[in-house]
Amino acid sequence: YLIMWKSSRLIVRLINFLNLPKMHKKMATKDKLFELLSSNADEFISGQIIADELKLSRNSIWKGITSLKKDGYIIESKPHIGYRLAGESNLLSKEIIIKDLRVPCTVEVHNTVTSTNDMAKKKAMSHKPIVLIANRQSNGRGRLGRSFESPGGTGLYLTIALKPGFSLEKSLYVTMAAAVSVCRAIEKVCDRNPQINGKNPQIKWVNDIFIENKKVCGILTEAQTNFETGQIDSLIIGIGVNCFPGNLPNELKEIAGSISEKTGSFSRNRLAAEIINETLKSLDRIEDKSFLTEYKSRCFILGHEIKVHPQYDKSGIPAKALDIAEDGGLIVEYIDGTKKGETETLHTGEISIRLTR
Repeated sequence: YLIMWKSSRLIVRLINFLNLPKMHKKMATKDKLFELLSSNADEFISGQIIADELKLSRNSIWKGITSLKKDGYIIESKPHIGYRLAGESNLLSKEIIIKDLRVPCTVEVHNTVTSTNDMAKKKAMSHKPIVLIANRQSNGRGRLGRSFESPGGTGLYLTIALKPGFSLEKSLYVTMAAAVSVCRAIEKVCDRNPQINGKNPQIKWVNDIFIENKKVCGILTEAQTNFETGQIDSLIIGIGVNCFPGNLPNELKEIAGSISEKTGSFSRNRLAAEIINETLKSLDRIEDKSFLTEYKSRCFILGHEIKVHPQYDKSGIPAKALDIAEDGGLIVEYIDGTKKGETETLHTGEISIRLTR
């Protein structure tokens, strides 16, 4: 009876999958596999059923499964039985995320998107935030139009979009408040898990989160402003987090890290909910700048020698990072070059900063 009941559930799920819009025909092989496996979570699906339903060869299925595993998905396989997507905490779920939310917002969860920020720009904005969450981005973006690697299964990519009630002059504070919020969220999730507690996320001015000297998160804030009123018509905060080891290019492996070295050691759903909770709470208090003291305490470049890159080139001007100004700028003292001995307050968009090794 139990075997018949499980078989019935699998058949129903397969029927539901087949009744979905046939968008999966345009997907990459691994995305087709993900959709089928995730729609039948915890159930083994035979290779023959996968081949028949997705019109794939056994070799294509094997390559797709291998690719999903490289992306960080936990996929079990049993000879003559099939494949199963395991590890509930590694699957993003709107229903699970909403259970942990303490703030009003609209949430969408997608497997693969080009960019959550780009998706947000097509949405009608209101004072109620829209949160777009993706398992993978095919065209993620960082600052200055740089590409942002966004492998599936190992990262968390979300955008919070809204029409805020404050003016453009507060825009730099948004990125700083979001950085503090992400640090708080990471600590909350990690402290509940004995396998990974004690993490100490720190901030590299102005928008990067580091753990153990490696970047685990980047934040990209974009805004559209009404010049007549000086108010922001739309505010888009993109947050990309490396949760677990992923399939990153070799050139990034020296500088990029992840929150945990063990895939599935914490829930990405829980982390998404806490990032949303903390960020929206901080935005509500943006006027009082209550986050600024914590931002300074987490900013690990203060007191250290850095290089300032005014033209975003490889060469830089040696300087010492002194403090964070009240307006969010970075106060530096130049220690070489034509400005040697001078102090200056730098603002985002003018420079990039690299720690001197």
